[in-house]
Amino acid sequence: MKKKPVFLSVLLGISTLGLLSNIYGFIQRPNVIKTWTEFRNDETIVQQLGGVETINLQIATFEWAGSPLALAMTAVVTVLFGLSAFFLFFKKDVVKSTYTYLAMRLAVFISGVVSIMVSNQMARSFLKNKDQLVGVLNANKFFAIFTVVIFLLLSTIAYFGLRRYQKALEAEDFDGEVL
Repeated sequence: MKKKPVFLSVLLGISTLGLLSNIYGFIQRPNVIKTWTEFRNDETIVQQLGGVETINLQIATFEWAGSPLALAMTAVVTVLFGLSAFFLFFKKDVVKSTYTYLAMRLAVFISGVVSIMVSNQMARSFLKNKDQLVGVLNANKFFAIFTVVIFLLLSTIAYFGLRRYQKALEAEDFDGEVL
């Protein structure tokens, strides 16, 4: 009886949630940009959100999410996710599936780092208020740390899950041999 790669199914399930969230965000992006643009016309909202600079920064951030670079990164992640699922569920090749999953995690990590770098540059361009700028840069530092931790956690689970899976298969093959 072959051992089932439950670890990889769970990791792909978690990744499915992230991917669906990303796709939903992309679909809703025009509506969000429209709403933020309308915020500029209401002085009360402008004051509550920290000024026109903050609103312009948010609009620029959502516009960047639709840039060719952002779309290309999302496409790479989606293709790698699809390949990992294909290898796991159709080809039943856990090794290839795990390696494509790890490649997908690396692509997500790189995408996150690029997003943080772009966000920092946009914040420096749009925000003249030092307190707001420091707040955005600190939030981006927190997001960077969170991105690294999630990358390491999920990659470690995948790597050690694969090693454990391979050892279980070796032990299963060894138990079935006649000496």
